[in-house]
Amino acid sequence: MTKWHLTQSLRVATFSHLNKLGDDVLVETDLKTKLCRHGETSSTIRNWLQVEANAHAEGREPPSRPSACDCSSTHGLQNHTSTRPPTPPASVYDVLAANEAKQMEVGEDAPALQLGERDAYLASSGAVFCVHKEWLMPMTKAARPYIFKSRGKCECVLTLPRRAPKVGLGRVLFGY
Repeated sequence: MTKWHLTQSLRVATFSHLNKLGDDVLVETDLKTKLCRHGETSSTIRNWLQVEANAHAEGREPPSRPSACDCSSTHGLQNHTSTRPPTPPASVYDVLAANEAKQMEVGEDAPALQLGERDAYLASSGAVFCVHKEWLMPMTKAARPYIFKSRGKCECVLTLPRRAPKVGLGRVLFGY
């Protein structure tokens, strides 16, 4: 059985099926939302393709995508499949732990785990730390903050993709 993992766009997903081009299609924890291999939805990819086509038609350089996604097709992302993925995880931290993410001690009960390929670590409490072991304070009051800044000596800033929370960051609710 496949396991859950964190996509490049910071969505928690697992394998759903292959599209007709042979590319992996992922499913998010709601077991309905289909994602490309980078973790982007069909509507997001279609919007980017439309903006890029309009720019080319007007002779302009298309804007860069705010994602690692380079998909030019949404094949298989609208399909309703009867996949049976494993039980969704309780938190992003649990996904990182299950995938043996790089660890860093930050003075909490459990080690903080590297947040994907970013220079940031997520504690089991949901707190985010930079590589200098400084707590990164959320700069937004969103249900799932997306901009964090250090108040310590290092002045690190972390910007995450804006996402509606389907699973929490930490195992416990962190009081911002």
